[in-house]
Amino acid sequence: MDRRSFFKELARSLTETGKEVLSPIIENDLEKIDRASDILQGQRWVPVASPSEGYEEQLVNGQLIGLFREGDQVRAFDKKCPQCRELLQWIAYDQKLHCPECDLSYSFVKKEGALAPSFYAIKKDEQGFWVAFPK
Repeated sequence: MDRRSFFKELARSLTETGKEVLSPIIENDLEKIDRASDILQGQRWVPVASPSEGYEEQLVNGQLIGLFREGDQVRAFDKKCPQCRELLQWIAYDQKLHCPECDLSYSFVKKEGALAPSFYAIKKDEQGFWVAFPK
């Protein structure tokens, strides 16, 4: 082995060793940053049952939320109208939310409408699905 190959192998080996040593430290720091970010944003992550395809409702911490799953995309939202606080109704054949008091709707097919439901952030990890609620 010539000198150039030796130093090249040494540098590669040291780089790999550095990655192995620093990886757990960096992952721990990233978790701390995520928690700090959640605190600053004023949100807490609450586990929810894995939603099935289409629409479903779940009671989470005494609050009714709606979940709409379309393939890999999942959307979570408050079941109350943001304007009048009336309970939103799900119209299955149109796949839309409707407020009977305001007479406004939001279509999940077109992703538009006069009704603007309060959507929550949602994430999936190895433990399941989590929804971010404001504190």
